[in-house]
Amino acid sequence: MTNELAGLGKPLLMRLYRTMLTIRRFEEAIADLYKRGLVPSSAHVYIGQEAVAAGVCAALRPDDYVLSTHRGHAHSIAKGVPLEKLAAEILGRATGLNRGRGGSMRPCCPEKGVLYSCPIVGSNIPIAAGVGLAIRLRGAD
Repeated sequence: MTNELAGLGKPLLMRLYRTMLTIRRFEEAIADLYKRGLVPSSAHVYIGQEAVAAGVCAALRPDDYVLSTHRGHAHSIAKGVPLEKLAAEILGRATGLNRGRGGSMRPCCPEKGVLYSCPIVGSNIPIAAGVGLAIRLRGAD
């Protein structure tokens, strides 16, 4: 283990690894379901980028927000969104996060801090700026 990793401590490293592995396995399952025609929309998976979502979300507080892109499953998982609800959303089921209406590219779970996800690359930036301004105007951090 390198000196940089040793400074993080084994509990954090194990949590990051578990999160990355959960993201990878979930995304592999979604890719398989998509190939079999069971996902009713496009499905852009996060395979190969798991460390980014795991690391970023590990640095956040539970009450911090994320606004994601067309590859938003990983951020939802790393923020603690229930896998069953996320999968149901991706599959277009009424038991999903947004009753199956958001699909793969728009999973939202405000109670876990996942506010917005959009397939239009870059569209989350002005929305995130507005969320940040609203938080500041409320006197929160």
